[in-house]
Amino acid sequence: MIDLVNALLIAIVSICFGLLIGIQIAHIHYVRRLARLAKRSVYSKTIAPILVAAREQREKIT
Repeated sequence: MIDLVNALLIAIVSICFGLLIGIQIAHIHYVRRLARLAKRSVYSKTIAPILVAAREQREKIT
């Protein structure tokens, strides 16, 4: 009985850590994308790259 409980707890903890790692990786990719857009905006001295990326994102969703 105790082995079953321990295995269940290990499985739950593993799933939680997996979800946390997945969220962190997604966040890192999102921040890198925003940083790249911000650099392009600074270099071009306009917000056009951000607007184009937002439009592409909307078109991808629909």
